[in-house]
Amino acid sequence: MGVSNVISERTLLRLRAALDEWFVVVIVALLTLSLVGGWAAYGSVAAPDDEVEQQTVEVWSSTAGFDHGATVQEENEVFPAGSELSDRSVYFTEVSPELDATFRYGYDAPDGDVAVGVEAERVIRSVDDEDVEHWSVNETIAESDTRGLEPGEEHTTSFSVDVPETANESERIEDSLGGSAGSVETVVVVHVTVEGTIDGEPVDRVETYELALEPGGSTYAVDAPTAEQRTEERTEEVAAASTSGFLGSVAPVLLTLASICALGALVIARQNGTLAPSETELERVRERYEREEFDDWISRGSLPDDVRDRARIEVATLEDLVDVAIDCDRRVLEDERAGEYYVVDGESLYVYVPDALEAADGSVDRTPEETTLADGSGGESDDTDS
Repeated sequence: MGVSNVISERTLLRLRAALDEWFVVVIVALLTLSLVGGWAAYGSVAAPDDEVEQQTVEVWSSTAGFDHGATVQEENEVFPAGSELSDRSVYFTEVSPELDATFRYGYDAPDGDVAVGVEAERVIRSVDDEDVEHWSVNETIAESDTRGLEPGEEHTTSFSVDVPETANESERIEDSLGGSAGSVETVVVVHVTVEGTIDGEPVDRVETYELALEPGGSTYAVDAPTAEQRTEERTEEVAAASTSGFLGSVAPVLLTLASICALGALVIARQNGTLAPSETELERVRERYEREEFDDWISRGSLPDDVRDRARIEVATLEDLVDVAIDCDRRVLEDERAGEYYVVDGESLYVYVPDALEAADGSVDRTPEETTLADGSGGESDDTDS
């Protein structure tokens, strides 16, 4: 038996001893576990199969944006007259005074059938740093509509803005007011009206998008979304995973059965007297552990009869015999057939007989302190011929 097996057996004996010592506490704990498992099993069976919870789900989404550009109308040394400049952040006012833009709108959904109406307004307004509007002037510059727009299709609306004319109009308004609070800005506001049915649900909504113009004398800047996506969501009742499924009901039942089985096994073992380890078991494990502990000092073999007839000196423990071997600079010999251990030193024969072997032979048990000495000339000896 290897060291790991000996350790495992020792651990098992210690566990049995602990269970015997704490028998009442363990019984109470097992009873509690069986009650908890039974209650959980009952709850899993009595609970409803399906639970409903509120969950936000995406129904459909819209995508909208602007494409813009300007035609070169004046001769210059950089851009050929008549060429198209597109999707630039800055355009030159003198050579490309008119901004052309196209607004695109579409939506994505499992199914749908809607009417889309688009109105584009040029807005000149005065706002402060907190976006408070002091005045505004609106002018509709484009309108369009589409009936029966389906998912994946696109509705477009085109419009143009004369930037120098818009800048002049802003100045005239400010002059008429004798000045302006805040800052003046020019934007094209696009209102999108969507009516119809999307994914089986009625839809009636208005979305707003803006293209900002920033005149700067010789140039003007354009700031507009190219593909802005907006999502429509709704709250639905969905079936949640129930804790009372197969695993939810089986686990408490298994816990209850295991607790009851363990409880019965402990009670039977206690009544039969097999729960606590016996002295024989403890002694056997102790001797095996001791044998493994001193393995480096022990060799296996057998003694001839003439050596066995030498004066015997019996020692109480294997540890004592190993100490003798160390003092005599000898090795301990293990006779596996006889089950005894020897150290041969001159005419003396030191012997250790395991307690388990002595008990099997009907010998008298010895305490670890008792040591019987015998020699060839006299004294008590059971194994030496006089």
